[in-house]
Amino acid sequence: MTVKNEENIDVLKDEVQALRKQMENLAKAVEKNASGKAAAMTAGLEEEIDKYQKMAADKLQKALNAGSDGVENISDRIRQNPLGSLLLAFGAGYVISRLFRQDR
Repeated sequence: MTVKNEENIDVLKDEVQALRKQMENLAKAVEKNASGKAAAMTAGLEEEIDKYQKMAADKLQKALNAGSDGVENISDRIRQNPLGSLLLAFGAGYVISRLFRQDR
């Protein structure tokens, strides 16, 4: 080979080395940027999950309170009129048993 060709090969090797280094730096920058965005998205999702968990807990508590209030209201009505409640329960049971009777 001639000296000129060897110089060109050396210059090409240096350029390939520089290009390789630039590609490595670019890959690291992309990875760092992506991990930063992923961390931000994760934090945002965690905040949303917490918000919805609190909303669900509040709604569950309201439903439990409403159910408890309903049971207390029924208990009060039964205490106020035990005989009427007993007759109503008996009548409802009789009607249901007639509806589901096998031998019609």
